[in-house]
Amino acid sequence: MLILWLLDRCQPLWRTLGADYGQLRAIVQVKLMMDNRRSTITLGRYGKASAENNSNFTRTLGLYAFIGGLISLAMLAAPDKDRLFFPLTLQFSYIMALCAMTLISDFSSVILDSSDNQIILPRPVSSRTLWLARVVHITSYLFAIALSLSVVAILFVSYRFGALAGLLFLAMSLLSAVLMVFLTNIFYLLLMRFTSEEKLREVINYFQIVMAVLFYGGYQFLPRLIGEQTLNQAFAHQWWHYLVPPMWMAGTVEAVIRPVLDSTHLVFALLAVFTPIAGLWFMNRFLTTDFTQKLSSIDQESQPAQTTQTTFSQRTQSNKANWAERLSTLFTGNTLERAAFAFTWRITGRDRKFKLKTYPQLGFGLAYVVVMSFRGSSFGSTGFFYLFALYFAGLYVMVAQYQLSISDSYRASWIYGSAPIQNPGDVLAGSLKALIVKLMTPFYSLLAIYILYRYGIDKISDVLLAFSNSLVMLLSAALLSVRHMPFSVAQDALKQSNTARSLLTSFVLGIVGFSHYGLTYIPYGTWIALPFSMLACGVLLRQYKQTGWEQIRMG
Repeated sequence: MLILWLLDRCQPLWRTLGADYGQLRAIVQVKLMMDNRRSTITLGRYGKASAENNSNFTRTLGLYAFIGGLISLAMLAAPDKDRLFFPLTLQFSYIMALCAMTLISDFSSVILDSSDNQIILPRPVSSRTLWLARVVHITSYLFAIALSLSVVAILFVSYRFGALAGLLFLAMSLLSAVLMVFLTNIFYLLLMRFTSEEKLREVINYFQIVMAVLFYGGYQFLPRLIGEQTLNQAFAHQWWHYLVPPMWMAGTVEAVIRPVLDSTHLVFALLAVFTPIAGLWFMNRFLTTDFTQKLSSIDQESQPAQTTQTTFSQRTQSNKANWAERLSTLFTGNTLERAAFAFTWRITGRDRKFKLKTYPQLGFGLAYVVVMSFRGSSFGSTGFFYLFALYFAGLYVMVAQYQLSISDSYRASWIYGSAPIQNPGDVLAGSLKALIVKLMTPFYSLLAIYILYRYGIDKISDVLLAFSNSLVMLLSAALLSVRHMPFSVAQDALKQSNTARSLLTSFVLGIVGFSHYGLTYIPYGTWIALPFSMLACGVLLRQYKQTGWEQIRMG
């Protein structure tokens, strides 16, 4: 195996860092072997069945290579040697950002896995050897990601500026991954110092959500903020450039491409080479024991003996439960529907995977609307755009509705069959109402506030009609879809194509949106149409509540 071969070539390094190389190699070999043998492996989004894992990871690397290639061609094709600093900085920023996001999101379960401590540390294995094995294991995947992101850039730089520049770009890409490992470990240590296990996982989950929104928003923002003139202009170095790691890597590569060797580029090269190595030494020398102890303390915190924090957590959950009970009483009509409302409200607040798959979509919807509305002489500046935004947002809410039936604990859905539920439609209706109240209404409220601020208070009728029509479309999609009880189906069970349904929903949503646009030319047209839309919403909801067991497909 290539990883073990490379590991063998670096034996002096591992011994210098204080590891027992024989133990280190054995642990890494077993970790890599288990990645391929486990039925499910804890590698984030790569954690599929073992038969699928390698091909799935390879496809992901291929996608990264394609995206990295597009970025490389866009930023490295045009500029000459004297104007490459800024494009190179963006290239390394993308590599570092994606490596950091991968470490914090997809590999958080691997970094924070304390099972190794329980199995290996009672034996004559030092915590330093175990920690280095964990770093090598994670870094091997991270190097693959960094290489896939930069492979096109390496080939392109080698073709334009020589093999030495290409090899240096490769080295800087790998050092970027090492630097992200160091910074991520610091990030985790700071979190573990001030949070418990549950809070730590919550922070990581919300960090994933925020990073996803930032990536989606950055995809829209950056091409508009960075024009051709910015890419092609010469970049004057400032003092703060020494504080930005991607600029260290860019300056080092630029020094060979131009070529130039002044004090500025020399400092960039020293920072780029020695900071990741110094970070690795610092982690190995000072953080290894601390990290192991923190993981052990997290294990102890997860035991039943919890005092003040448990009381505070119970009080917080009690307050949330009171809110759910009050809202369920307000928006539901019978006991079963009320129970389904409260149940869905609580699960959507606790299920991290549901939040990770739903909240970024809603955040991206808001970011997309804000970015597009500021574009001059484009679709975002037309009078139709605010209606497009209101109806386009409905598609993001439908993603949440699709996720309502999915859960990792789907085996617990036997309770639906054993409970005396005569009308499952009440459960479906209560669950959908919880989704509307908890996610759709706040999302549309934020969107409405921005649209009314941006386009004027006179658009209030359009906002209300669009919200009502979106409810109609949401209920229509629920009626047309295969109906499952809430959180009763495994993710893999819903892998079959929903392309036809998605296209039909988008097509109908477009027709409704254009019809709404036509109503804006009729005096009071939107106000007249609003009661009819609300009536249709009520009829569809009643139809949805009449769902019988013969229409339910259990997972």
